Amino acid sequence: MNPFREVIYLNHVHPIAAPYQVSHRDGIAWLMKAAAKRFEEEPQSGQDRVLNLYERLIGNTGLQFRSTIVEDYTHCEWEQMQLYRKGTRMDGSSSAWYAPPLERRMEYYDKYSRQMLSEAFADCEKAPQFLIEVSCTGYYAPYPMQELVLAKNWQSQSQLFKLGHMGCYAAVPALNLAARLILSDAENAREASIFTVELSTLHLRPDAQQLDLIIANILFADGAARLDLSREKKPGSLALLHHTETLIPGTADLMTWKLCDSSFYMTLNRKVNVKIADVIAREVKTFLEPMGMTWRDMDRFAIHPGGTKIIDTVQESLELNEEQVRHSKQVLANWGNMSSSTLPFVWSGLQRDPHVRRGEYILSMAFGPGLMLCMNLMQKC
Repeated sequence: MNPFREVIYLNHVHPIAAPYQVSHRDGIAWLMKAAAKRFEEEPQSGQDRVLNLYERLIGNTGLQFRSTIVEDYTHCEWEQMQLYRKGTRMDGSSSAWYAPPLERRMEYYDKYSRQMLSEAFADCEKAPQFLIEVSCTGYYAPYPMQELVLAKNWQSQSQLFKLGHMGCYAAVPALNLAARLILSDAENAREASIFTVELSTLHLRPDAQQLDLIIANILFADGAARLDLSREKKPGSLALLHHTETLIPGTADLMTWKLCDSSFYMTLNRKVNVKIADVIAREVKTFLEPMGMTWRDMDRFAIHPGGTKIIDTVQESLELNEEQVRHSKQVLANWGNMSSSTLPFVWSGLQRDPHVRRGEYILSMAFGPGLMLCMNLMQKC
């Protein structure tokens, strides 16, 4: 049973790494020094609690490195900080060093998203018929994909689409959209390319005192990826076989992503893992049943590594072995949670890994604000 009417193939995934890698311990050390500096400048209660929370999180063995575009996180020379410096906002009001104004963060987003897009499409000479840009961590117009089209003189050959503010699961519906666009014109549709770019560390909050913000500070990372799809199968392609999106009732306040004066503001309730454990087996069964399959027919699982507990919760609920979730854990350990760019890193690993054999079934899943669960079924070619 194939809802796409014919098979569309994810032929190529090109992950784009951010320029700086910060170890888990060094990242927490930076946050602790930033918190201590802020408390020194503005004494208030809660310092011991904040520092103790960070110390408790040092032992998270599922996180080893995080990628970032922000050089500030690699040193503690506060007078040399570029993003975390005192300044003024567009309205003329002053901004504290620990709360850079949103417009400054978006200047970084504009600069680095364009650089990563240029790298992603450097070897692409032929215009894809459909181009989709995905991000929830920045806004700037004209957006990078528009300028790429103009630079390559593709404006008469490519149609542009922009998906925003979906969160960590966005790469899954982006694949679904790309596949359906290719099928929308049976005679002329050729291929589609997706560019997903997430610069989550722009929204790090050194002034955080709430547990969910502190967890976000140590978890999120930066990355981008280009994904190419077509009707043509190539060695290592992942065939798209099925797709679903489900909103989980009664969970709207468990995960949110909002704009505030200084940054985008995430809330991540610890009950998310509990809710996932409650519903994941049922939702996977509902998804696979029409094809006469169960999760025990799946060879591997591309789980968006929202955190070690997310992967562990799915693994325990579905009784999966380590090999079935290995690629998700490797991406989390080496890069961190890059929001919607993370699953493309996992898919790239599955494509390149010779141990992932032809014919293996792969179930992808990701969660995001809503609470939304997105899944797709792929098969290695």
